[in-house]
Amino acid sequence: TNNQVGTFEFTDFDIQEVCHGKVAKGEHISGEVVYEYLVKYAEKHDLTRRIQLGRKVTTAEHLPGNEGGWRLTVVSTDGDTRIPKVTEADARRQEKATVLTASKLMVATGLTSTPMPISLPGASNFSPPLMTFHDFRRSGLQILEDPRIQHIVVYGGAKSAYDTVYAFASRAKKVTWIIRGSGHGPVYMAPSHIQAGPMKLWLEPLVTTRLLTLFSPCIWGECDGFGPIRRWLHGTKFGRLIVRTFWKKLGGDVVTQTGLTTKGPEVKKLLPKEEAMWYANGLSILNYGEDIHRYLMDGTVRVVRRDIERLEGKNFIFTTGEKTENVDAAICSTGWRWDSGIDFLPKSEHGDLGIPSTNYTKSQKETWEKLENRADKEILERFPMLADGPGIDKDDRVIPTPKLDDLSEKATAEPEKQKREEHTPWRLFRGIAPPASSQKDLVFLGMMLSLQTVLRSEMAALWAYAYLNNYLQPQMQLSDRPDPDSVASEKTSSDGSSAKQGWLYETALFNRFGRWRYPMGYGARFPDFVFDGLPYFDIMLQDLGLKNWRKGRSWFGELFSGPYLPGDYKGMVEEWRGLNKKRR
Repeated sequence: TNNQVGTFEFTDFDIQEVCHGKVAKGEHISGEVVYEYLVKYAEKHDLTRRIQLGRKVTTAEHLPGNEGGWRLTVVSTDGDTRIPKVTEADARRQEKATVLTASKLMVATGLTSTPMPISLPGASNFSPPLMTFHDFRRSGLQILEDPRIQHIVVYGGAKSAYDTVYAFASRAKKVTWIIRGSGHGPVYMAPSHIQAGPMKLWLEPLVTTRLLTLFSPCIWGECDGFGPIRRWLHGTKFGRLIVRTFWKKLGGDVVTQTGLTTKGPEVKKLLPKEEAMWYANGLSILNYGEDIHRYLMDGTVRVVRRDIERLEGKNFIFTTGEKTENVDAAICSTGWRWDSGIDFLPKSEHGDLGIPSTNYTKSQKETWEKLENRADKEILERFPMLADGPGIDKDDRVIPTPKLDDLSEKATAEPEKQKREEHTPWRLFRGIAPPASSQKDLVFLGMMLSLQTVLRSEMAALWAYAYLNNYLQPQMQLSDRPDPDSVASEKTSSDGSSAKQGWLYETALFNRFGRWRYPMGYGARFPDFVFDGLPYFDIMLQDLGLKNWRKGRSWFGELFSGPYLPGDYKGMVEEWRGLNKKRR
């Protein structure tokens, strides 16, 4: 993991109970320890007997009537989570499907379950092994140990690409690392600790240090109780100068201390395209046993920042006319499908549910366009510097999908055998609840990215439980501006009923903010944030009726008592239970 002990744990289960003696101070928590920790957590809360492994929900049909509920189609699976299922074997499994009925549905499948299909021209005729990073878990060891495979192409610039390059280069394999020239480029990679003057600071907790979070433009930031400071920093010219200096310094320190500009021309090719401010979770950690850059410096790894025109034989052909030579295997670290992975029915409700879709009705499209235009205006008025950010990739909201009438094994490899459709982004209230559904019978958990994954998961689960059971009364609003057109309360649901007052615009503001704040991340698709995680916790806790200032000593303690860690939120579930004891 990118985490060290102290940041990756639930508030009611100390990870030290699992990793004591297995992770030394300063080391990153291993995957084996994480697995053991989650298993023991499931056992502690009696979850194991409730889990059905090797099962996949293919469809979720909303039941008619005021009570709501869901009818789920569940099939067995061999562990392959690629979607949609198009093989004959999948069709046979579908015939043996199980149907379950649920009064409430919590979708917690996350955003990294299903890889984007490979969509490179000529891929079906590429003779060497060609796979996604997702498939590397199955076939990677075979490639690593095969003496006949000496030259590997790795395609992509994210953390998974770094991991793949390191895995091969550290085994003395020659690597050509291709990063698309017209794309987002490589992510920021930092050491776990950075030097700040005479002090060496642990980078991970810095993003939950209250004082530092003030420097991040954040549409829900004022929920932290420091609105006047935030308005001065982001609403005045001098304040914005300080903010720009902060981000320039942070990104510059990362570049300098990783040696991207001093270790030679090959390492310099890994320089990110834009300043660190625009990247969100594109800021990751160099958690390797040795310096990955040494393999670029000694010629084991060659970096190519060009666009690919096609694959031909054993070669990658670039748009410049150049090509690789005699590739033995290729791994595409090109991301994950970011839709739910479940076919929600009826499709006419997609706009109400807030899920990525190509099936919005005309009125839903018009309403969201109006809401988002209003949201854009407010965001840029409150945070003028966001107007100067880089534009988003034109394919950021495109999801390639194999055509269902093609059952060939290579269907996912050829662009001409794929539908490339632009989907709507995730549009969920607080990133969790459908914004316009008339029943409280559905939530989505994990449809966002932040560095505080475990703590956010626990807090979101509590919020979701409160929402589903009518304990939630959100008080905090992201906007206090009047709506002259009353668009937030227009009728937008497929059945013609009025949406919850204010929830639609709050949802538009919450999600549209990501497009402007993190154009080099995934903000155009779903919430993706780093320094905004702590104020997100603030608004969640306030929705639940709990205190968000938990450091003590009033505002001074909040600003100067160090970072927030899971221990600061210990007991929050019991606090909420006590608060709602009479109602339950």
